[in-house]
This record gives sequence, structure tokens and C-alpha cells, in this order.
Amino acid sequence: MKNIPLTKPFFSKEKRIKISHALNEILQSGNLMMGNWTNKFETNFSKFIDVKHALTTNTCTSALQITLQYFNVLKREVLVPSGSFLTNISSIKWSGGKPIFVDMNPDTLSFDLEDLKKKLTKKTKGIVWVHLTGLISKEYEKIISFAKKNNLFLIEDCAHAHGAEIDGVKAGALGSAGCFSFFPSKVLTTGTGGMITTNLKSLSDYTKQARLLGRSLNKKGEISIEGNDWFMDEIRACIGYYQLKDINKILAKTRKIANLYNKAFENFNGVQIISNKLENSGYYLYSLILDKNIDRDIIVQNLKSKYNISTKRIYLPTHQEKIFKNLEFNANTLRNTEKTLNQSICLPIYYELSFKDVDYVIKSVKYEIAHHSG
Repeated sequence: MKNIPLTKPFFSKEKRIKISHALNEILQSGNLMMGNWTNKFETNFSKFIDVKHALTTNTCTSALQITLQYFNVLKREVLVPSGSFLTNISSIKWSGGKPIFVDMNPDTLSFDLEDLKKKLTKKTKGIVWVHLTGLISKEYEKIISFAKKNNLFLIEDCAHAHGAEIDGVKAGALGSAGCFSFFPSKVLTTGTGGMITTNLKSLSDYTKQARLLGRSLNKKGEISIEGNDWFMDEIRACIGYYQLKDINKILAKTRKIANLYNKAFENFNGVQIISNKLENSGYYLYSLILDKNIDRDIIVQNLKSKYNISTKRIYLPTHQEKIFKNLEFNANTLRNTEKTLNQSICLPIYYELSFKDVDYVIKSVKYEIAHHSG
């Protein structure tokens, strides 16, 4: 039986050949950091997002931490969705800030705006805004307006949102800064790595220092801030440069797959689609929300054992992660996050997934849901 994974990175034959030749040249040159490929990848990524600056880092977590340090969250509060990833919380803590969990709007997988307002205090310094599964909230204007009105920085976590856009603006260009991930499972991957996008020259300059151990940009090169070896090497930058060449082709295919899922499940009993019907979403993951009477774990188990189809929930709510249970929060204010994520199931979506396999996934999922609903 054919195995259908949840995600799979795509490298076209043409790009694999070009990458192989380029990697040989990189290794021969002996220059493995901050060279021509880094410059090419950053330049082209900034054009793709339509921002003035794009800065490579070794991970998205490092990108988040650098950006949070730049905005100086020490002993200040940062609003962050509980419907996010654990590194959103860790990066705030490592930067000396205090994460404040905000509940989810089930219709957008983003902030519950009322809870966002309730969690604002005099200690609030900014917001980490996560485009979960690659969707930009249809309430994005209200989120941006809230940040501006209260003089808060707005960091977009774009780990899932390569190429996602709304009203002609791409993820990574909506807030003060965007932080991208190139982890192996992502739509665009370099093996691992990250990117900061921004229109702030001061953040760009700070990142250039912080990612190279805090070394000053002047000729003396003295250590002027506390940094780390958070840079991306030339090998990964080269891979990223060529991956970016195929990003529009990749997105076109995954959006077609998402539309097939939307049509199949839009009026199907037992599930709710969370797509916002935005054709320009990133679709790192395609998720359904199951009715509360359906055991998601059984569906996931059966799809794997009976059909060889890999699925999963989006994430465990971050406030339920064991490592964060000692943080100060009121779980009663986070119930929408719990209900939504704990009933979520992500279906396979990636460039090389054939439409025949998409049909197989749809039929298999429908059968299992129909036979395990109350």
C-alpha cells in the first residue's frame, strides 16, 4: 500500500542539478558563511515579500528571539496565541519577557479579538501574531489597528505562511517584522533555517550584529551587543535561493489541493473547514475541525493503519504543554483554543501529492468520519 505522508519537501530535478553544482563551488571556495548565496537569497526573499530587508538566520526560533530582543521585552508582557507553537513561548522567555496566552477565534485560527483586548495591561510591550497553518486572519486589519492604537510592536510568526497574502499584502509585510521557518517540513525549506523580514533599518542592522555573536558592523568589529552564532550558512542559503524560484509553482499546486478539500468537506456532516476561503493562503497544513462527538485520535489511527495516510492535529494548545504548566495563566479564558485544536485534524498537502491521491484521502477520511460520528 502506498504511503501518503502529511508533508514532503519538493525539489525539482532542474533545481537539484543546479544546487549540486553550486554546492560543489561553495565547498571548493572555502567560504561557508555570509557570502554571495546569502546575499542572493536575502535579496530575492525581500523582493518576494515586498519589504526593504530580509535577514537569514539559523532557525525561526532565533529569528523570533533576535526580534524580541530588538524590541526589548525584558520584564515586559508579550501577547501570544495559545494556539501556536512552543518556540513562540520559549523565545519570549529567553528574551526576558513574560508570555501572556490569548484565546483563539475558531473561525480564523487566530486571535479572539475580545480576549486580546482583555489581556492588554500597562506592562504589555507587543504581540506575536501566528499565521497558523498558513492562514492570515480575515480580521487582520483589526489586529494591526489594535497594535498601532496601543503602541505595540507586531511580530508575525510566518513559519507556516510562505507566500500567504491578503488584499495584496504578503505575510511578513503586515507587521513590524516577520519571522519565517525553513524547517524540513515547511513549504519552502533549506533543511533548517529562518528569515526576518522588515522595513526597519534599525532592526536589520541589529540582526546583522546579533546573528554574528554581537559583533559591530564597523571596521573594528568589536562585540557591542549580546548575540550568538545565529547566521545561516552558504549551503542552506543556496538551497533556499533555488527553492524560492519554485515557490509560486508549489503554492499553485497546494492551493488547488486545498480547493478540492474545501469542496469535498464544505457540506459534509461532522466537520468544519477552516479555510476562510482565501485562495492566497499559504496552506502549510490543511486542517478540518471535527465535531466534538468524534474521537480524533481514532480517526488518525485508522487512517494510518487502514489506508497508510498520515494525519495529525494541528498542535497541542501551548498552555497545555508540560514545560509551560508553571506559567501564570487562566485556562478558563483559553477554552476556544482547547476545543478547536483538540478536535483538529490535518490532511496531507504537498506539491507531489497527485490529484488521484487527494481523491483517495477524501474518500478515506469521509468514510472514517461517517462511521465514527455519534
